[in-house]
Formats: sequence, C-alpha cells, structure tokens
Amino acid sequence: MKLASHIAIGVRDLERSLVFYRDVLGMTVIRDAVNAPPRDELYGAHVCSTRRREVMLRMDGNEGEGFGDRVFLAISQSDELADNSSLNLEHIGIHHIGFWVDDIPALAERLRAAGHEPISIKDTIGVGYGESADQKMRAMFVRDPDGTILQFDQRVD
Repeated sequence: MKLASHIAIGVRDLERSLVFYRDVLGMTVIRDAVNAPPRDELYGAHVCSTRRREVMLRMDGNEGEGFGDRVFLAISQSDELADNSSLNLEHIGIHHIGFWVDDIPALAERLRAAGHEPISIKDTIGVGYGESADQKMRAMFVRDPDGTILQFDQRVD
C-alpha cells in the first residue's frame, strides 16, 4: 500500500469552507465539480444517495512524482445536509486529520487573523511520529468551520 490518495470531509457550507481551506490554509483548488448520485452498480445507495458539489484541494509541497503519489483533500456539500456534529478525539471513526507544515507560528497567525483560534500548540518529540526522540516537533490543533479537527505538525531544528 502507498500513501492515501485523498481525504474527504463533508461540510455544511462549501463556500465558507473554501475560504478556510483555500484562502486561510493556502491550499490550491485542483477540481470543482457537481457529482450526481451514483448508480447502484458503481457505489451503491449506501455510500452516497444525493447530488453533491465537491472541491478537491492540494497543499503546496504535495506534488509527488506520479498522480498516485499526490494526496489531496476533497470537501463536499450534499444537497441533503446531514444533521450531525463533528467528532472529538475520543470518538470512534476518523476524528482528526494531520498535515505536515513548515511554519506553525506563521500558520497560527494566519488562522487567528481569519478568526480561527487554535485549540492548542505544543512542543513534543518525534517518538509519536515514528522518529527519533531527539527530533523536536511542534503540533497545532484547530477546528475547521464545521468543527472537524485538523492537526498540523512541524519538525523543529
């Protein structure tokens, strides 16, 4: 198995989420399309039963050699919005997504300027990342506009 091909997040207001992911986090839109409900022989009604707009975004520095090496983020808004809350770290299911970044203090400043206060910023070591205990790390957690937890990790020299 290789890297993930993509991560998908359902959102309540796609335009609001685009401002966050594209303008605040600096991701690049690589596709913006409306997807019709899939036919049963493709995915089945249990996977997606409604039309939805989906925007695919890529973070800078994530332009691998081949298409299969390029992880992207997909955010989508369905015509029939679900009435559920985002998950917390103790919940079952995917409760947060982590991204490597080069400068957490600069990103935290951009987030705050846009009205998104980080949940926490902490210094740690590389053991939890499968690296040496000598590797200094920094981690920041923030919620997106719908409450999805995002983690940003930085190797600190």
